[in-house]
Amino acid sequence: DLREGVLEKDVLEMSREIIKLPNIKLMGIGTNLTCYGGVIPDEVNLGRLLEIKNTIEEELNIKIPIVSGGNSSSLYMVMNKTIPEGINNLRLGESVVLGRETAYGRDIPGMFKDVFTLKGEIIEIKDKPSVPIGNIGMDAFGEVPTFKDRGTIKRAIISMGRQDVKIDGITPRDEKIIILGGSSDHLLLDVTESEADYKVGDIISFDVDYGALLSSMTSSYINKCIM
Repeated sequence: DLREGVLEKDVLEMSREIIKLPNIKLMGIGTNLTCYGGVIPDEVNLGRLLEIKNTIEEELNIKIPIVSGGNSSSLYMVMNKTIPEGINNLRLGESVVLGRETAYGRDIPGMFKDVFTLKGEIIEIKDKPSVPIGNIGMDAFGEVPTFKDRGTIKRAIISMGRQDVKIDGITPRDEKIIILGGSSDHLLLDVTESEADYKVGDIISFDVDYGALLSSMTSSYINKCIM
């Protein structure tokens, strides 16, 4: 995946240097996948990790008890029983908190998908045109937006924006709501088709993906409430 870590050609020499260090014991090796590079774990690359482990043990006459085969993206191999024997550790995050493996984004049976709820308050609700009036150029983030002409819509503004959360990673619990976009501190919604009679002060709830969960949890502007 080529994020952090030691290149394969350097692993043996690095291990040799590590075991020389006082008060340090080399307990395991691991790999990181489907992160920066999006590389899918499979029997080939995890098999190669086991070969590296065996080489270290043979060349340095030590035991490597832990072989970590990645993160939640490796869980699909556990589920379909294809993970190579000898991989005895996974570093799980998203699969635990959001209930899906991350190689293909499949839901994990028996896991809850809604343990996190993002809530935002409506600070304005008015009937407005769905397309801004005038020539369209770059927005506040240096991007040129596009708009679908829906005519006049009932539009709600929520008091959170792109400084708070990855807005393309949130989904309204009210399936009739459409996310139109957002600025740094405002989120614009089309609530025309919703059966709810939304008013200023009402709260809209959203599901979050990993990116939205990450950004909202690290935002100092979003209050966290543990139920």
